[in-house]
Amino acid sequence: MNINSVNEEYGIYGMLFSLSNRIQTIGDKEFEDITMKQHFMMIALGMFKQPPTLKEMGDLIGCSYQNVKRMAEHLQKNHYLNIVQDSADKRKLLLISTGKLEKIADIQKEKTIEFMSKLYKNISQEDLKTTLNTLIKMDKNMGGIIE
Repeated sequence: MNINSVNEEYGIYGMLFSLSNRIQTIGDKEFEDITMKQHFMMIALGMFKQPPTLKEMGDLIGCSYQNVKRMAEHLQKNHYLNIVQDSADKRKLLLISTGKLEKIADIQKEKTIEFMSKLYKNISQEDLKTTLNTLIKMDKNMGGIIE
């Protein structure tokens, strides 16, 4: 395939989907009981200072409330997190990590380093910063909340 035959905007658009699918395929093979999307949600859980609500998690990861709830229920079933009622507002459900993912991450630390090394091989720090800034701007354009 000749990616240079399309303009940059379409090339980036296509590459985002293609790369996302490749990462998901590789990652789904790494865990027996969770998907890469669920893994991403667990990583995002660590970005909050306080346990997030389902809505807050959905806003951060770009998923609907229903999708977040379904993933959270699966993660709870597999002991990655607990879904608890907010004591201040009984209508809200909070997500709290059990620490299971962190334990697995410690065990698989070398694999993670190897994967990240392969993913970012031959990419300069300057290119990484530019790429991250571009993706943040694209996310904002689509209504994202990352700052």
